[in-house]
Amino acid sequence: MRISVLGAGSWGTTVAALVCKRHDTLVWSRDPGVAEEINARHHNQVYLPGFDLPEALRGSDDLGAAADRAQVLIVGVPSHAFRQVLEAARDHVPPWIPVVSLAKGLEDGTHLRRRDRVRARRR
Repeated sequence: MRISVLGAGSWGTTVAALVCKRHDTLVWSRDPGVAEEINARHHNQVYLPGFDLPEALRGSDDLGAAADRAQVLIVGVPSHAFRQVLEAARDHVPPWIPVVSLAKGLEDGTHLRRRDRVRARRR
């Protein structure tokens, strides 16, 4: 199964490293340097210093390509970036693709849970 994890911070990278043990996994980073480091050196020194990442884990800074390939999309971006990233990825994710959110809490202003916002945008 092809999994794409949006967010190469400490939480997204950790989840991607665990998932890639059983699935073809790509982690998207907004920072091209982080994606390149994951690919070339199997590290993420910015967010997970000192940890070796599995060689099977790949990184990308192309949000559209990461979303296009996904059979399951895991969203691990910070809460303040959640809406912006999903709106940018929306046209690349068919409605039948499961979206798993790693975010917690309520959205500022609307007080909606993150998954309610995703569901409303995909209808």
